[in-house]
Amino acid sequence: MSVEAKVMSLAAAADFLGTGAIEVPIFEREIMDVIRRTSVTLQRVPQVPATGHPHRYFEQTAIASASAVDPRNLSATPSGPTRLERPAFIKAVTAQSNLSLFDKDVTEQQGQFASVVAKDVDDIISGIEVKRAKMFWAGTDTSMSSPTTLEWMGALAQIGVTATVAPGASIIDGLKTQVAALLANQTYTVRPTAIYLNPVLADYIDQEAKASKITLDSVEVTAGVTVAAISTQAGKLPLIADPFMPTDTTAKYGASAPPASNQNYYAAILMESEIEIPVISGASYNPNPRMFQLGLVGNLSGQFVGVKFDTLIVKGATYAHALVVVNRA
Repeated sequence: MSVEAKVMSLAAAADFLGTGAIEVPIFEREIMDVIRRTSVTLQRVPQVPATGHPHRYFEQTAIASASAVDPRNLSATPSGPTRLERPAFIKAVTAQSNLSLFDKDVTEQQGQFASVVAKDVDDIISGIEVKRAKMFWAGTDTSMSSPTTLEWMGALAQIGVTATVAPGASIIDGLKTQVAALLANQTYTVRPTAIYLNPVLADYIDQEAKASKITLDSVEVTAGVTVAAISTQAGKLPLIADPFMPTDTTAKYGASAPPASNQNYYAAILMESEIEIPVISGASYNPNPRMFQLGLVGNLSGQFVGVKFDTLIVKGATYAHALVVVNRA
């Protein structure tokens, strides 16, 4: 850039130059920021220390069998419980920002945005949490025991679609029917505790309740967060809207592609006590993402790297939970 061009660009930075007036641009000190950084779902799901890599646990799928016999001629066929070994490989999520020493010094010297460095470093952790929130539902891995990608195997893939609510059919009835089906299982004691869904699907339920003159209850799901709830055979279940719950226009998770001009909206009926996130963090257990500041590189830029080692396990995915797909515009 020539000297003349530089002078012109600097002059253009003034809002107005005139007799008795020089107006220069001044910005508000607060940066407008409503970016989503947290997930209600991740706040409600417990994190536990992983047993290793892979994390391992046992699942009992059957008990000894009994039979009715002649009381005067007792006989029995020996049997016993069935237990299965389950592995889950730990995944890694990272985020990094490089801070230029010169730009950091200029910002601090101007005193306009003194907190921006700390804000940007904190947002490295926020970036990790947002990625984990997206993977919770739609992680691309397809196997817990033989990983195929670097992401989690999302909850939608682990559970798989149980039922479909067609256009025009009652969403509330469809959800209540699947809750009843979970409770009717004679082999497993299933107790659903929440229904997670996309906010748009939650609005469809509100509209249906209003049209049918159904009064929805309310339940507090985290401190200060109250949501609508529907009455089911398992009691009142909160309808927790999660913006990270995806919608689809193609066939996924065992569901067919939606009819023309419709989308697939998912509602996950979860027994939350059987969902966990195993974490690897070293000798001292730390369930939070960790931050590391690396040494200065050749251009004197500071490197900040955040990392989290964990994965998602939906235990009893095929019987303790249900996934309902709703076809709506």
